[in-house]
Amino acid sequence: MELRIAPRAFASPLGHCRFFCARCLLPISPMGCPGFARAEWANLLNEAAIVTIDRKTGGVLAPNVVCCIQQNNRSKMNQQLTNFYDHLNTSVITTNGFTEGTLFRKREKVNQFAYCGLNPVYRKYLSFDLDYPDAGHKFEELKVPPPTIITTNRANGHAHYLYELITPVAYHQSAHQKPQQYFEAIELEMTRQLKGDLAFTHTLTKNPLHERWTVETFPTRYHLSDFTEYFDLPDVKWVKPDAEKCEIRGRNDELFHTLRLWAYTEVKHHNNEELWHHIALGQAEAINASFQKPLQFNEVKTTAKSVSAWVWKNRNELSGRAKVLTFTNESATERMSAGAAYTNEVRRTNSLNTIRTAYQELVPLYGNKVTAKLLATHTGQNIKTVRKYLPFILTEH
Repeated sequence: MELRIAPRAFASPLGHCRFFCARCLLPISPMGCPGFARAEWANLLNEAAIVTIDRKTGGVLAPNVVCCIQQNNRSKMNQQLTNFYDHLNTSVITTNGFTEGTLFRKREKVNQFAYCGLNPVYRKYLSFDLDYPDAGHKFEELKVPPPTIITTNRANGHAHYLYELITPVAYHQSAHQKPQQYFEAIELEMTRQLKGDLAFTHTLTKNPLHERWTVETFPTRYHLSDFTEYFDLPDVKWVKPDAEKCEIRGRNDELFHTLRLWAYTEVKHHNNEELWHHIALGQAEAINASFQKPLQFNEVKTTAKSVSAWVWKNRNELSGRAKVLTFTNESATERMSAGAAYTNEVRRTNSLNTIRTAYQELVPLYGNKVTAKLLATHTGQNIKTVRKYLPFILTEH
């Protein structure tokens, strides 16, 4: 018996070793599938390794099969492709063509599929779709940094670029929004710089481990801040929509505009993306139910999905009040000063309104004997604050 890789047995619930048939890869009993030849396993594993073989049963220990496949996958990779493989989830969404749909499959089988999903929870790659001919080395002409991995379609020259990040950006439920906002701003501006597809979802990519594509790698890894040496991030501005300017041409338009105007403020109360999509769908159904002739559910679901996805992606820029956004040309000191000035103005207005209301309530009772001390007692404001704003109120009366 040859013992080269992971010489361990997989214990079944019955307490004995479990074996697998060399031909059908199904579990077998110690008496099943005799007449096994080691060369058959070598062919199955692309001559990658010698595995643990039981000469009597013609079986192979289960952990060794996985180890051999992993060893075979890695044997054909350089460091950049190894990093890509390691960043994938244990279950990866894959397909060989979008007409056949997508399925989650084990990471060990990812090299069998032309497209695979990037890790959606810890985003280690900026991905871009250059949907035009001769895109493989377009980065040189556009004067942007070289990608870590380029996968090019041999038939038409279209390519996907992958830029590996030194520090992945977390997108789980308790992750901070500021790094996500920065990641998405870099991603959007790089798409523009590369003249890439703005409709690209950045979820599935041409799999650089699959033989369909021409693959080129560069020993490059980046911090997000490195990209700002090649371009400046534009100012992020949000103009609050005016409901009166919405053009309603039917039930679909009414559903869309009503739902999105609700979503702009409602999204601020949620931090779970999946739950947010469910809540938006529920709101869309409620709006649809108010129509004299409701739309079909599929139409409602499509509109809800579109609105909730866009609002969630842009939730950091949606606000009901003016604020200093992250991506401006202001320095940190200028941003802090502007924020402090805004806060002070809000406090001043609130204090003045509180004291003014109290003064108006007390004048009918005390006449011109309303004092700063009486106002302080009535409002709970500090006596110094009352004395500061009382002259402004007296001039009004």
